[in-house]
Formats: sequence, C-alpha cells, structure tokens
Amino acid sequence: MLESYVYELRANDIKEEDIQKILESVKNRLSEENVDTELVKLGYQKVFTVDYDAYDEFYNYDLDDES
Repeated sequence: MLESYVYELRANDIKEEDIQKILESVKNRLSEENVDTELVKLGYQKVFTVDYDAYDEFYNYDLDDES
C-alpha cells in the first residue's frame, strides 16, 4: 500500500526528499487526506483528494441559466 502512495507522489513530480518528509509525518496515520495535508503544507497541490469548495470557485455557473 505504501508503494502506491510513493508511486503516485513520484508521478506527480513531488521531490524525493519531500516524499520522505511526508511519509515520516504520516507513518502512523497513513491516509490520502493526511498525505494531501502534508503536501499542502509543503506548497504542493493535493494529489489524492478533491477540494470541492475550491473546485466550485473555478466553475461557478448557474445550472438554471439556459442561455
């Protein structure tokens, strides 16, 4: 399971030293949310979870508008 996290982080161009920091920080509480929290602390974008509130800011449109 840990390997899949490392693979995904590497695939998203996270620096190797930052991957190690993140894994050390979440070693006893490994989850997608916790990894993403650590990524954000280091200045990266989330990789595993979606922040739907932020997503709505980019796509703020009225579904009832037919024009």
